[in-house]
Amino acid sequence: MWDVATKKETSTLTGHTDWVNSVVFSPDGKTLASASWDKTIKLWKGATGKLIFTITGHTEQGTWVVYSLDGKTLASASDDRSIRLWNLDLDNLLAQGCHWLDGHLATRPNEEKKLCVNPVR
Repeated sequence: MWDVATKKETSTLTGHTDWVNSVVFSPDGKTLASASWDKTIKLWKGATGKLIFTITGHTEQGTWVVYSLDGKTLASASDDRSIRLWNLDLDNLLAQGCHWLDGHLATRPNEEKKLCVNPVR
């Protein structure tokens, strides 16, 4: 991590054992989430880069993560062809789906705070 004002490195996020594909800040900026080819999602303290905890559950490499607008839910996607929703307050899986979808996916939260999934052509 880098301090933009001083242009100096402040910390290094160490913990994944394979490539990291996605890193995103929570809406309040206090935590970061990362998805990796090591099949894990890790949550980090934004200010220090210290590992908070590791989420497991995907059976293939992770491709992306995104926070809900309130920061309480994390969505993750993986090459296991699933999207999973994680309750960060309780550290557990809320829902999973999309095993039946074929090909690539595009996702985005809509104004009703639902996760929409559509095939990309």
